[in-house]
Amino acid sequence: MKKSPQGERWRRLDNTAKIFPVIADENLSNVFRISAQLKSEVVPGTLQRALEEVLPQFEGFSVKLRRGFFWYYFEHNSRMPVIERETTYPCKYIDPHSNQLFLFRVTYFGSRINLEVFHAVTDGLGAVNFLKALVYRYLDLVKDSRTGHRAPQKISSDVSMNVEDSYVRNYRKIRKQKYSSAKAYHITGELLSLDEENILHGYIGLKEMKAVSKGYGVSITRFLTAALIWSIYQEYLKKKPSEQSIGISIPINLRNFFGSETMANFFAVTLVEFLSYGENHTFEEILHVVCTQMDEKITKEKMEETISYNVSSEKKWYLRITPLVIKWLALNLIFWRNNGAYTMTLSNIGPIEMDEEYANEIERFTMMIGVSRRQPMKCGVCSYDDEVIVTFSSVFQDTRLADTFFGFLRNEGIPVELESNGVPDHRDDKGQYPQIRYDKERMKKIANIFYGIMIFAAVILGIINLATYSGSIWSVIAIALMAYSVMTVRYSFMRHSNLAGKVVMQTIAAELVWVAIDHVTGYSGWSVNYGIPSTILFADLAVVFLILVNRMNWQSYFMYQIAVTVFSFIPLILWAAGLITRPLLSIVTVVVTVIILAVTIVLGDRRVKNELIRRFHI
Repeated sequence: MKKSPQGERWRRLDNTAKIFPVIADENLSNVFRISAQLKSEVVPGTLQRALEEVLPQFEGFSVKLRRGFFWYYFEHNSRMPVIERETTYPCKYIDPHSNQLFLFRVTYFGSRINLEVFHAVTDGLGAVNFLKALVYRYLDLVKDSRTGHRAPQKISSDVSMNVEDSYVRNYRKIRKQKYSSAKAYHITGELLSLDEENILHGYIGLKEMKAVSKGYGVSITRFLTAALIWSIYQEYLKKKPSEQSIGISIPINLRNFFGSETMANFFAVTLVEFLSYGENHTFEEILHVVCTQMDEKITKEKMEETISYNVSSEKKWYLRITPLVIKWLALNLIFWRNNGAYTMTLSNIGPIEMDEEYANEIERFTMMIGVSRRQPMKCGVCSYDDEVIVTFSSVFQDTRLADTFFGFLRNEGIPVELESNGVPDHRDDKGQYPQIRYDKERMKKIANIFYGIMIFAAVILGIINLATYSGSIWSVIAIALMAYSVMTVRYSFMRHSNLAGKVVMQTIAAELVWVAIDHVTGYSGWSVNYGIPSTILFADLAVVFLILVNRMNWQSYFMYQIAVTVFSFIPLILWAAGLITRPLLSIVTVVVTVIILAVTIVLGDRRVKNELIRRFHI
């Protein structure tokens, strides 16, 4: 990370990480979980202490997400996260303005330690290394409490402080490769209510899995990929032809190809497709298709093409200088177009190995990926000791794909033990997950009711105004005020965004309301002569107040101060256009906002320069 005079370190997001803050929200968390199931109950205080001692080793995790003008970036987070007992469904959205501003969370339940990570921070390997170090230290501290001797902190050989962007380091300009955007077959089913998740683990005998895979002459990943496609073909296509292919998205660890030790993201995604063109395809046929495509696609040359395509897109000058708000729109369109090209994700992070002195304290590891109604089902795989653990996460009421998949393994002679989180019917529930008894956060329920009432009231008022029209469209004033109220509730009360950001949004909304009311009442110009300038002036003073109150974190509000200063010139533009007839307040507003910004820059000295570099890096 780069270091500024005020002691705040920052770094750019890696090439893959740039997409995640843009597309992530409560409906698409981009969070995954790695869990360690111990053989004894977790002691919360000891786990908290272990986290506090381990986190400084992992610079890549000690970050908070910041919004620049062109890109998001990471800034060092000097706070300390707090562990919590697991009380929600897995892999929920990590709001960057909560959780002590960290982009990961550590929870526990019974004898299980969970690490949930926002994918912008790292990939599966980075998360595994962090969790291993945390478990090592936790077990050492537990042992210390029994013996009374303090063991030195173990520095895992897997730990690397390297957070370089290995995509850029290994980039070379070669033939471009475009992602497939053809529509793939999509799994459908009856959705669970609200934010429930259906989790089903399959604990599979590793020895038997290896034997069966070897019998087919393939690796475990290839066998599992073919088994997943076979299960979809059987359960959903009913062995019939289909115009849409079954596409399985498989993340590939690029460190194996390029020798990187980065703890940032360094993976690529390959797509394995099977198109059913007739009836009664065999498993062997599907396995052959899978192996052929993986032989062709998972090579260093193909991975170099993927890196070249992704990095070259980022390096385009017109993309680099495009403001983040426009990138947000463009990247979301590209993501959702490509998202339709695959049926589901299968991510295998491979074997997790622990030092021998700790291995007997651990039952197993599990890996799962966050799902949503947009991406309703995913499959995570890892192995530990003599088990392969396959975890299906979904938002569907049924588990028929997982049942077909595990049934196929059993038919192949592979033992499978199932465990669920008790959703929706407590089948295979072994009490290892919290029993969650809530419909949704109560505040969100109330807010949704409020939105509904406002919409209903706006429609009724509009109808009444239309039916009794006598030259006045008074309902527009009421509807504008209702819209302002809805925006206030949704943006200012229901979101954890920066206070200065709320002030700016409220300012924009208030200006629109003033203009609407002025026009409906015959337009006398008071909205542009007085309403807009005074609102901007109030916003600037509000941001200054926030800076004074939060002097230690003043840079969080600096961009908003710049935004308000830019807004202050709008009345001058309106004056030049002849819309403002009494410009005194508009001139005062510009002068005051510019002076205040200048004072901030002068007092900020070199800190302002460093803040501008961070915010406007391209």
